[in-house]
Amino acid sequence: MAQERILIADDTGDLAGLADELRNAGKGVLSVGDAEEAVSRLDDAVPTIDLLLLNGSRSIDAIALLRRLRSTERHTDLAIIVALPANADERMADAFMSGANDCISFPLSLKVAIARLQQVMRHHGAIIDGQEQRERFDLVVVGSGDGIWDWRLDRDNLYFSPRLLELLGRSEEQRPNSIDQWIDLVHPEDREMVKHDLRNHLEGISLSFRVECRMQHRNHAYRWFLIRGASQHDEFGKVIRVAGSFTDISERKLTDPMTGLPNRLVLYDRISQAILRSRRRGEKFGIIMLQSDRYEVMRAAYGQEFCDQAQKYIAQRISQSLRTTDTLTAISENTMCVLVDAMRDDSDLLRVARRLRAAAEEPMTLNQETLMMTLSLGMAEGRPEHQNAEELLKEAMAALNTARLQGSGQEAIFDPDSQQRSKERLRLEADLHLALRRDELRVHYQPIINFADGRLAGFEALLRWVHPTRGVISPADFIPMAEQTGLIVPVGAWVLQNAARQIREWIDEGAPENLFVSVNVSSRQLEGGDLAGIVQQVLAEYRLSPVSLRLELTESAIMQDVSAARELLGKLRDIGCGLLLDDFGTGYSSLSLLQGLPIDVLKIDQSFIRSMRGDRGGIRMVEAIVHLARLFDLKVVAEGIEDERDERLARACGCDFGQGWLFGKPRLAADCSDLLHPPLAAVGG
Repeated sequence: MAQERILIADDTGDLAGLADELRNAGKGVLSVGDAEEAVSRLDDAVPTIDLLLLNGSRSIDAIALLRRLRSTERHTDLAIIVALPANADERMADAFMSGANDCISFPLSLKVAIARLQQVMRHHGAIIDGQEQRERFDLVVVGSGDGIWDWRLDRDNLYFSPRLLELLGRSEEQRPNSIDQWIDLVHPEDREMVKHDLRNHLEGISLSFRVECRMQHRNHAYRWFLIRGASQHDEFGKVIRVAGSFTDISERKLTDPMTGLPNRLVLYDRISQAILRSRRRGEKFGIIMLQSDRYEVMRAAYGQEFCDQAQKYIAQRISQSLRTTDTLTAISENTMCVLVDAMRDDSDLLRVARRLRAAAEEPMTLNQETLMMTLSLGMAEGRPEHQNAEELLKEAMAALNTARLQGSGQEAIFDPDSQQRSKERLRLEADLHLALRRDELRVHYQPIINFADGRLAGFEALLRWVHPTRGVISPADFIPMAEQTGLIVPVGAWVLQNAARQIREWIDEGAPENLFVSVNVSSRQLEGGDLAGIVQQVLAEYRLSPVSLRLELTESAIMQDVSAARELLGKLRDIGCGLLLDDFGTGYSSLSLLQGLPIDVLKIDQSFIRSMRGDRGGIRMVEAIVHLARLFDLKVVAEGIEDERDERLARACGCDFGQGWLFGKPRLAADCSDLLHPPLAAVGG
């Protein structure tokens, strides 16, 4: 603890004994003989003097010196004691009025004098410490930029500091005087949350009060604040006071930290204002939602930090290309949105879109890597009937999804019909996830005829969906959806299981042992799931020869990953299953594909069969495919045989098998009994 310093101004020597006692007590004592020297010492002292003791009994004018010292800011906090004669009551009163902290009288009692000096220094020191703490607190508050609030529940009084009023854009006359008036300034959507959190703190459920909310500025705009507070309790534990701070967090809440752009909250507010202007004044506006193409590929190649830099670079380019009336905002790490305000006509939306695309798709160099970025754009026009910003954003996102489905660098404008189709698709997708569980899927079987003897050779298993309210749904509507969602993997396994069980039943009922069922396999089944393992499992479970099960694959499915497909097909061939290449001639039709894969059968797409009707060129095409198949020792199935003429032409071209409505439409297993018996031998005979 620092030594206390006392300055004694004594022109008579009457305080010398007291000075000695103070030195003996460990105090730092300085002595001077007149007022001017006292002032000089006070002004120059380092460290400062803690207490001044004035002898006012003779030539030193203690009252004048007191007034002089108290008039200067430097000495307003100095503790001063005046020693006066015992009978000088008026001078003692003047001393107190002029700023003395205490007075002692001659003749001195050293013990009493020392005790009073110590008491004054303790009391005055506590005051100084309190002032320093308040000054320190005030300095911190000013430095932080926060506003202070203080709610006295016992007095029903609310205090807002000048800085807090400034943050809210309000004058002293507009200061809220009650907690209800404060709550009225909170945004309606945040009001219940604030009241709930404040009530929890008052009831002792939460130790402190902390909430983020919007409060109304004088200009009617809302700003975001972090409000904090702590409570004071009486002796019964009841809260009598809550005080804390307001921190303006609008910039953090309204700015995307990665790009520095305004964020979704700002966009919602700007769109809401644009909708109101559209209703009141008929102003046109729209939004453009944009995403960088191949973002995931870029992240896998270069990392997230590189992607962030690329997004910031694109954001800067787009910002520089926009009009002053437009607003660019960040929606997510790879999605931005432009509010195109004050449109002259609908074509403005397209013009802005083309301009920002041109700016963003210029080559860029980052970390010595040169990139060509492309954008997918989805646009939606604002309308007075829009209820809120969310509706318009959904429309723009639907348009963006449409653009992305078309490939990289595409754009689309929202079409209400497409939104309805998207909703229907989502409903259908949800129902499809439940279809297996609700036993709505069915397997239909279409006969495949051996042209050599006209008899039934096998069936193709075809999936059908019987929806409880929509009836039979076309495979063209749900199979692509099942492939996109990955649901085709469990559905495909279910079809394999059912087809194997059915062929087992037919054989047990007397069907030929070489009767087969052909099951379609999608690209997703080649990629994910243990297809070879599933095939082995169902063959073993139903005691089937591998020749009873054939798998059909399309060229496009194989070409997605030829090496992986070759490995999997090799495993299936080792098991002994027949392998068919479906829709041959409509895809790549690569000779290397035929040569490198263990295929047994080609299925000629029905479009080629139709082309033979009255077209010699179509017949030559089918003949060429059959000739190609013979070179690789493959059998050929002609699909789409609808009448006897189709059958004659397919036979004449050398096809080995036929499939189509002439021989039978796809049907449930229970309706196939007539196909499994000799009368079918006459078909196509």
